Amino acid sequence: MKKFLLLLVLAAIAGPPIAWKMQKDRKASVTIVDESVVDPAHSDHAGLVWLLDQDRVRRPSGTTYRVDDYYGYYPHREPDVRPLDPLALEETDLLYLADARGVWRSGLESFEMMRDFGRDQIVHSGFSDAEITAIEHYVHNGRLTVAEAFLFYAEHQGTNARRRLEDLFGVDWTGWIGGWFKELNDITEVPFWVRGMYERSQQQSWPFRGPGVLFIKPATGEFVVLSPGVELRSPRPEIIISQRRGALSEGVMSSLPLWGWFEVVEARDPATVHALIRLNLTGAGQKALEDIGLPFTFPGVVAQWVERETYYVAADFGNQITWLGPAQIKWIPDVRAQFSSAAEGQFPGEQAFWRFYMPFVRNLIEAVARP
Repeated sequence: MKKFLLLLVLAAIAGPPIAWKMQKDRKASVTIVDESVVDPAHSDHAGLVWLLDQDRVRRPSGTTYRVDDYYGYYPHREPDVRPLDPLALEETDLLYLADARGVWRSGLESFEMMRDFGRDQIVHSGFSDAEITAIEHYVHNGRLTVAEAFLFYAEHQGTNARRRLEDLFGVDWTGWIGGWFKELNDITEVPFWVRGMYERSQQQSWPFRGPGVLFIKPATGEFVVLSPGVELRSPRPEIIISQRRGALSEGVMSSLPLWGWFEVVEARDPATVHALIRLNLTGAGQKALEDIGLPFTFPGVVAQWVERETYYVAADFGNQITWLGPAQIKWIPDVRAQFSSAAEGQFPGEQAFWRFYMPFVRNLIEAVARP
């Protein structure tokens, strides 16, 4: 009996790595753009690279995707920018625009820890005009494209750059960004540039504590904070699937609590909205949003058809918020998704990451991967 149990334990331990090795490699050309990398974690695109390895998807050359192989900003390297190559896009199956907010000195040198708002300045401003042109040509040639929330961050590149990106994805940014945070007074969650903006516009110290949903309109310095039990019936915003088509189909879960930043956008065609970000508000919460002209639901995923669907994801789903584990063990995403509800209290964002983002990306990869 003991030997049998030992064999079961050994099989449970050895089975997943062996099952992963027994999978056949597949090929796909995935081009990743990340303009905001400031540390080795590469958190905005690490999950995508991890999933490519987990599903044994290789480059057409047969090599493995690496987290440090992307177009965008490379901190502490000369040259520090690797511009998007239009020639590389000619062979690309999936273009993934992970982040385009650019890089600020505070992100590289921790000036935010000094509360010195005046010293911060932009180091890398995100997409160049030439890169936006290359993306436009790629999209209009009917190639699969995904972009995660960056319209707010494109604002400092000029109105024309932002509008070109809005045209590509069929959305208009309202000027508002929002986010749910477990502790509004924690600088690792709510950065000092937000506090600085509040203190300059309101002429008072940052007063917010505890969990809540924060809305900011950077152009005017307007702030609204919604608190659980006061303006919020449910403590967290949720992502709700409204159309199960394309990448938002197999395995992608709905009604999951959100974590972190999102953009408030409007879809030019309501039929292109595939998922919504929804707030469950009290009467006081509804009035607070009505007073600033915002609804309590707004697009979370917009899929516009431009020769092929282009996806605009209005929340920062891909931001790696948890330890992923070794990719060379089969079934990790399924196991993590199964236990994500239990882990959500300690690690906010687990459910959205493993039950929405991971299957969403897997469906995108399945659409382009080949033997």
